[in-house]
Amino acid sequence: MVRVLIEGRIKPELLQVLMSVILILTSLIGPDMAISAEFHLYPPLTGVNCEYPDHLYPDWWGQPPETWNKSTCPDPGSCVKCHPNNAEMDQLHALPCSTCHKGNAQETSKDLAHEGLIPDPGDLDLVDQTCGRCHPEHARNVKISRMALAPNLINHTRYAFGAQDTASPAFGVRELSGLKEIPVPKLENLSPGNQVKTPTQDINPAMDMKSVLADLGDDLLRRSCLRCHLYTKGSARAGEQRGKGCSACHTPYSNSDSKKPYAHVISKSLGVTPCLKCHNSNHVGCDYVGLFEKDFNRGFRSPIVNGAQAPTIYGSEQHRLMPDTHYTAGMICSDCHTSAQIHGTGSKITQDNNKFDVACESCHVVFSNPRISRTDKGEFSLKRRPDIKVPVLRRDILPHNVDKHRRLLTCVACHAAWSFQDYGFHLMLDERAEYWMWSINAAQNDPQIQDLLRKFVGDYAELVPPRGEIKLPMLEKNWTHPKTRDWLNGKSRSGAWFRGFTIRRWANPPLGLNAVGKVTIMRPMRQYVVSWVKPDGTVALDSVIPTTGSGRPALVMDPYSPHTIQKKGRQCHDCHGSPKAVGLGESLLGNQKFSVQPILRPEKGVPGVIFRWDALLDENGNALQFSSYPGAGPLGPEIFRKLLFPGSHFRSVWSKYLSGSR
Repeated sequence: MVRVLIEGRIKPELLQVLMSVILILTSLIGPDMAISAEFHLYPPLTGVNCEYPDHLYPDWWGQPPETWNKSTCPDPGSCVKCHPNNAEMDQLHALPCSTCHKGNAQETSKDLAHEGLIPDPGDLDLVDQTCGRCHPEHARNVKISRMALAPNLINHTRYAFGAQDTASPAFGVRELSGLKEIPVPKLENLSPGNQVKTPTQDINPAMDMKSVLADLGDDLLRRSCLRCHLYTKGSARAGEQRGKGCSACHTPYSNSDSKKPYAHVISKSLGVTPCLKCHNSNHVGCDYVGLFEKDFNRGFRSPIVNGAQAPTIYGSEQHRLMPDTHYTAGMICSDCHTSAQIHGTGSKITQDNNKFDVACESCHVVFSNPRISRTDKGEFSLKRRPDIKVPVLRRDILPHNVDKHRRLLTCVACHAAWSFQDYGFHLMLDERAEYWMWSINAAQNDPQIQDLLRKFVGDYAELVPPRGEIKLPMLEKNWTHPKTRDWLNGKSRSGAWFRGFTIRRWANPPLGLNAVGKVTIMRPMRQYVVSWVKPDGTVALDSVIPTTGSGRPALVMDPYSPHTIQKKGRQCHDCHGSPKAVGLGESLLGNQKFSVQPILRPEKGVPGVIFRWDALLDENGNALQFSSYPGAGPLGPEIFRKLLFPGSHFRSVWSKYLSGSR
């Protein structure tokens, strides 16, 4: 008897071929040997809007939006003649069209009807006329919130570029909430003929290095980074379509590239999907669903489906890693991130706050999270989803009973399965029309870069032809110098910011201290290496590491809470005796005499400094990299030594732990 097991998702036509093959084999083998075929066939992937997975990502992360009970607009006027699909709204917002969109609903001429029209009522610049009429407190708070003004991103980046002495909030995208608007850079005032030299060389006084780097930092923010705050609209790429302001979170856009909302409704909560429209590209949040952005080179595109490259999401393909256990349980972002954190409190932003209201202990130890409730049996569950039970901290597990663990460790230090580690963030402001050079690295998660490359190079950047009509390259003689748009004022300036990384990893994250002195995961955040090439090919900057506002090289590692939590924590030896965990980087330890053999070679391509990207400390425990958060940084000397050299007591306890003793 030969038994054949077929397991997976199979197209009907492929199933017919397999059955035909089995029949042929049976006839060839003869009656003396039988073939048993067993088929384990699965239904299509949940949320994938296709018969067979032509793309790799679901339309919705987690549950799709609920089906709302809709009501007909009570006074649509003439609007529905051109917008028949918008004649209904969810019951709570079934209002006359002009209540939210303004304009003149009685006019039949498009131009007259659209006078004073507000296409997106969630727009924070107009919200007082729309959402704010019914939700004045939320509208007022959101306009001056961190989600709208992006103070952490702006001030930590400006600190790393030496533009300000600390990362404390001083600038935002608007002059609101006690913040000043981030300055418009004055790069055009710098003469193309004057070359900015490296820090080890004499600098032309007219081209002061500090002011040049400060301007470059502001330019990077305004043209490359600040497209995700609530005062802007999302890009047109798959996964990033969204509205502005209130609409960014409360109007449902799927991960597809439909360019339109999923439904003409407003929802209190849309789950995880709207959050990832900004929190992608290896920023906090996309790790929650198990995404890690692939490298930019086109050789990382995979797989080939039906003879073409599979569509991407967020501008690039993603490694699919282990998602957070809270995500697999059905929890959404707002189960931990409260309304006050998301909408803001209405107070001025005066502190560099990297904290949130609900910590791990809020649900699993002290049960203070208002989103959980106690059942009649003494168990805890989510109020929103009573079927989701909340585990209680187990006191019978050895690591939970170690006094120093309780006092010195954050929960994520042990329970995070992996963390983003993008080492060596290389940035080049290129003002030349060198599009061939960049075309093989087109997946840079910057819509302006991708639009430029597609305009001039067409589909040359693709390994295999895309589906549908192929876009041919523009003749090189017709190429023009790149210009990209300032996301805040809409004006274009010369050049485009291209980017890349020295090395990208996710396993074995290093440990360090957060702002209150607890051991936590560290991740490279602002390890900047900056270059600048002018339109005539003059190299204005060549691989310069900025000097931070505190006078140190911009090799910044910050504390991070990976959204990759698992029920089972890391093994003891993942930290105790691990060079990577203590901050020495990927290394091998000598057995007889203490020595560290780095796996990643020292960086020698940056003028004036030799270092290793993944090392926070040297062999003596001296700090090599620092945090932009006051009080945070590498492990202290005592913890460093005890972690790196576990004593006999640890080995004895570890041995008992491995043998099953608790």
